[in-house]
Amino acid sequence: MKSFFCLFILLQSLQGWSQSKIDSEVSGNMEVQGRHSWNNELAKEDLAQNWDEEDFYLVYGNLNGKVKFKNSKLEANLFGRHSRSDLYEAPYLAPIIYTYPNKLVARDVFKLQHIEEGENYRTEYILNKLYYEWDYDENRFMAGRIYINYGLGEVFNPINPFNQPTALTSISQVAQGNDGLNFTFFVNDKYTVDFYFLGDKSLEGYEGQIDRTLWAHGEYQVTNDFQADFVIGEDQNRHKLGGQLEYSFSEAMLFMQTLYQTDYTDDTESHPLWDVLLGYDQQLSNTFHLRGESGYQKQNRYVTAGSINDRFLPIEYFLAIAAQYDIHPLVQLGGTVVNDLKSGFTYFITKNKIDLGHSTEFEIFAYIPLAKGDTIENPAQKLVTTDVGMALRTFF
Repeated sequence: MKSFFCLFILLQSLQGWSQSKIDSEVSGNMEVQGRHSWNNELAKEDLAQNWDEEDFYLVYGNLNGKVKFKNSKLEANLFGRHSRSDLYEAPYLAPIIYTYPNKLVARDVFKLQHIEEGENYRTEYILNKLYYEWDYDENRFMAGRIYINYGLGEVFNPINPFNQPTALTSISQVAQGNDGLNFTFFVNDKYTVDFYFLGDKSLEGYEGQIDRTLWAHGEYQVTNDFQADFVIGEDQNRHKLGGQLEYSFSEAMLFMQTLYQTDYTDDTESHPLWDVLLGYDQQLSNTFHLRGESGYQKQNRYVTAGSINDRFLPIEYFLAIAAQYDIHPLVQLGGTVVNDLKSGFTYFITKNKIDLGHSTEFEIFAYIPLAKGDTIENPAQKLVTTDVGMALRTFF
């Protein structure tokens, strides 16, 4: 809490100085959620999740500050989250799903976080962004804890392992930081290349050796309607290679991604992984938006079967259809259906927002597994609960 207060005072002071030597900006958001959950009967039988119905409460927010001077910029974001439920009193896995993404720094060297846990609560404050940027000629240099944003997938975005998509979760205003360096080369008006050097101590323990990430991402605007991206590098002890193709129509977009991951380079027992994604997005009218994503994410046989790891849903071959309809300028209805084509597991999500004005929104949401599927194929699907809840969020 002290770090949150100090950062707030610092950012306010910098904003007050903006009229003289520098330009500064402070922004943020806060959200309160409550949900009631019904457990999956299969989880009680096979995974020792022996609870029936519970309530879960969550408060989270961001405080972001920017300071610009000449060709440089400093930017920081403090993410705070407090959650409370009786499900914390036992080793239950539902809170892990409700607070996804749990890992707010994807490649962590410096920690910069405070976590407090009790019998029925968890509180965390994390500086998930803190970097210096220098723009020079046709290039850009960044150092510190940075956000890495690229890739068009909203349900699944395999070519970007540094920022997990949150389209299927109830937490929307969150991004993952990454500790390291970024060099961006604007080769010309059509071609840009990013080089990343990132570190991570979390896999071997905080005092362990840094598992380096050497990564390159490039994008080339082939024509006004067609863009091609590539990614290549070593990340989390695997060599990875992939890309994205995007074609834009007048009111629509078609895109595809693929990513190949080799065995672990340190000879740890493993197997190669493949990810494939095909997506379509169209604004059908001024009030109706449709999006579809279908893909394949190869299951890692060496990950614990009952866990939710770096992907929100334990699905392999999947099809997702999402629609948004504005029934009024202030009221938006949204729904997403995700089906695992192999196991038959089907998940329905609805998020319905009301604009209350003054940068404030009210949302009613529900998460419902419509079909349980063949859990022999993917036992982690037994963990998915049925949830109904509400959220109130404000931006400043």
